[in-house]
Amino acid sequence: MFDGLIGNENIKSTLGNAILNKKFLHAYIIEGAYGTGKHTVARLASASIMCQGNKMPCKKCDFCEKILNDRCVDVRFFDAFTVDDVRKIKEGLYDSCAECDYKIYILNDVQKMNVKAQNALLIALEEPPKHVIFFLLTTDASFLLETIRSRAQILRTKPLDNDTIYRYIENNVSTNLSKESIKEIIVSARGSLGYALDMLDEKRSEALISDRSKARDLVLAYLTLDNSSLSFISSLFSQKRDKLKEIFNLSLTVLRDLAVCKRSKSAPLCFFSSYDEAISIAGKHSLKKILALYDSFEKGLNDLNTNASVYTTLMSLATGGI
Repeated sequence: MFDGLIGNENIKSTLGNAILNKKFLHAYIIEGAYGTGKHTVARLASASIMCQGNKMPCKKCDFCEKILNDRCVDVRFFDAFTVDDVRKIKEGLYDSCAECDYKIYILNDVQKMNVKAQNALLIALEEPPKHVIFFLLTTDASFLLETIRSRAQILRTKPLDNDTIYRYIENNVSTNLSKESIKEIIVSARGSLGYALDMLDEKRSEALISDRSKARDLVLAYLTLDNSSLSFISSLFSQKRDKLKEIFNLSLTVLRDLAVCKRSKSAPLCFFSSYDEAISIAGKHSLKKILALYDSFEKGLNDLNTNASVYTTLMSLATGGI
């Protein structure tokens, strides 16, 4: 069931069996982080509901091809953040289907809907026509009114492990990036296949890998503070504040991993794609020093957020922040 959806066996079982037995509901909330398959679930479920073949979905019948390529007039995507947006959706709610047995409404980022818009949508969810199905996609269902959550089944997409994402890219994506670069992208994606695929773009990947390299080098520079380190730190004086804030946030993740490695050799890492590298760096410095530097980076980030200069922030870390 749901061939094309990576992982998320819970959804394949729950939603797939409901569709197979024709006991699907009129509304589902699909919750999950960006890139974890919410749109894929909605498309595959829509195609499975309409499919004329013997699979879920077969991907070959007219309905499957139209739905999976966003060409079916009875399966529509909406950004509905205001009352006016919801009114446009409700205008055709009771109209007959154009070509399928059901009309399916897929609403993106519903956590962004204001309360008035949610209340307007609630009316449609309370007594929907029998031929209408809603898929509400969100990163956080808690932003929705309880009255909406109670009228829909919540399904949660889950992050994928790094090996699964790597195998998918290796088998399905053509790229000139090195294996090391792909692994850097995957670990930064934190389980989001969609994010990893987006970052395979050459320009995006170059910027991402450059920022990650600077964060790693900046942490090492402050941990070491020799002449070479001071030279690297001074090379960042020309960075714009917003860019340095990004590097500082990444640096905090570097330090988090180093602290974790001091306590465990098997805990999951958030920055390093190689355990050996993280353990090697962590082994050269005390936990006390790593945690002190973490606190200093947090203070530096707060300073940047209150408009402190890049020069002052970097120098404060070098001259007494540790």
